[in-house]
Amino acid sequence: LVLSPFDDPWISAASYPNLPIFPAGQEREVTLLQTAQTPYNWQVTNFTKPEKDNLVVYEVLIRDFDANKNIQDLINRIDYFKNLKINAIQLMPIMEYEGNESWGYNTCFHMALDKYYGTQNKMKEFIDLCHQNGIAVILDVALNHAFGRNPMVRMWMKDTDGDGWGDPASDNPYFNQVATHSYSVGSDFNHSQARTKYYVKRVVKQWIQEFHIDGFRWDLTKGFTQNCTSGDACTNGYQQDRVDILKEYADYSWSLDPTHYAIFEHLGIDSEEQQWANYRINETPSKGVMMWGKTTDQYNQLTMGFNSNNDISRILSSNKGFIAKREMGYAESHDEERLMYKNLTFGNSTNASHNVKVLNAALSRMSALGAVTLLVPGPKMIWHFGELGNNQSIYTCFDGSVNDESATIAGDCKLDKKQQVQWTQNWLSNPTRAAILSDWSKMIKLKTNEPVFVGDHTMSTDASNFKQRIHIFDNNLASNQLKYVVVLANFDTSNTTINPNFPTTGYTYPMTWYDLMDNNTPVTITTATALMTVNAGKFRVFGNQPSTLSSEDFNAFKTEISIYPNPVKNSFAINQAVSSVEVYTITGQLVASYNYVAANQELLINGLESGIYLVKIKDQNNLF
Repeated sequence: LVLSPFDDPWISAASYPNLPIFPAGQEREVTLLQTAQTPYNWQVTNFTKPEKDNLVVYEVLIRDFDANKNIQDLINRIDYFKNLKINAIQLMPIMEYEGNESWGYNTCFHMALDKYYGTQNKMKEFIDLCHQNGIAVILDVALNHAFGRNPMVRMWMKDTDGDGWGDPASDNPYFNQVATHSYSVGSDFNHSQARTKYYVKRVVKQWIQEFHIDGFRWDLTKGFTQNCTSGDACTNGYQQDRVDILKEYADYSWSLDPTHYAIFEHLGIDSEEQQWANYRINETPSKGVMMWGKTTDQYNQLTMGFNSNNDISRILSSNKGFIAKREMGYAESHDEERLMYKNLTFGNSTNASHNVKVLNAALSRMSALGAVTLLVPGPKMIWHFGELGNNQSIYTCFDGSVNDESATIAGDCKLDKKQQVQWTQNWLSNPTRAAILSDWSKMIKLKTNEPVFVGDHTMSTDASNFKQRIHIFDNNLASNQLKYVVVLANFDTSNTTINPNFPTTGYTYPMTWYDLMDNNTPVTITTATALMTVNAGKFRVFGNQPSTLSSEDFNAFKTEISIYPNPVKNSFAINQAVSSVEVYTITGQLVASYNYVAANQELLINGLESGIYLVKIKDQNNLF
């Protein structure tokens, strides 16, 4: 626990109750050591992590997830994560950083939880709760660098103006005076030093053993070289010292936890990334580092409706020379502009009946995006609220204005805290936004439960990249199992037909295929190349057999359901998480609806006339 005179006075008691008082007579951060602490009582002590091949990671910045900007917000929304069906949550940096409201990459004290988000036990409670629900927890760690409050910077620093702050001096045993790569931020660690390696491993050990963290996303791994003071060409090229250092850190993580997730944000050349992606994959359990796979620009060209620079095939691990599925592909991350913002700002508007610059048209294309990302075998990532079509620019200031990197006076607002419009505007009650979440949830459930989605796959196009076609198959599965899936998507702004190229070896036509996203509706396919109609911005998913997920056993409501207060004035709530809520008049007119409602979530009904209303509720398994 690190106490700070600069940050602590502005930390909410709701987030960190009984925060220790900063000791008198001190000027800067101090570490508080407390003996005889009662250990956290873990409810899950033998968590089995989801397999890497079908990992679906939800990236979260706690500060911008919900109104209180703390860990309790995540706990309160656990049903939201469960309804989306993701099996991992990746938290942007939560280690003690400079200031309170930050993305967290300006880390100072790598082994301490930042108090702005809550207490250590609250973080453990969240991790424990995730494990109880089959969800792994991954930390984004910034170990390329540290910022000026870090004691290892300050003990050996150049303090030219005598204010107690400065940059690493020539005798600093941990940091370079000048960054040895071209992406410098903060003070640059020298990872060739044995003492730096020891420090990094001690950080790894702290979070794995003390907090039961399941994996790390290593930020800015291009900086882990000592060779490149000459610029981007060197930094982006193959560096053997970087390969060896990062393998050593992965080895140490696996020595503590053989199933630990190692994820590198490298975004580099294939020949270097292959060294980590293919590393120790033939062991049991299989290792191999997952590599961040940015395909944002290409996917955004498709969602905007443009047929150029939209080759999305790089999302396939095999196209990068990875032996196993170690490409963590994504269309959005915290670093990239929101796809929906660009859809509305720059989208194809030539077709009046499907104008991508119109909100509902743009939103309607996001389910197709999910089909050609989430269903591709291998680990995938979602940036929070992409599943609701978040159209806030990442450069949105807290007052709602947008200042991008071209701003010359006030500067850009990329790092500014964001308004919680997903909750204040009740996006879950917006049927077009809720449809994205519903579709992505079904896709994720297919991906994580059907064995075929860890099989082989091909990606091709029919006539143009607008017409996407993905085949996913596992010929080792029995013929009466779902062993072949065909995904079709139309990113044109006009309706079209797509040649599905259904498989012919072992299949006789006409035959029945099943629409997996439409309750396994049977579809008679006359020939393998019979053209399929796919409307603008839409998609189809066919399987050779129905998905077994539709026949699974459902659980009824966990407890007796109650609605309160009753009578209602301006809002009401339900005592447990439910899939949907609909409010009807006595004559049967639908007057309000809400989707994916959290337990005790406030549901506003302003504007309804006084009277008696009927409320229809579905539980999380869509049972009335």
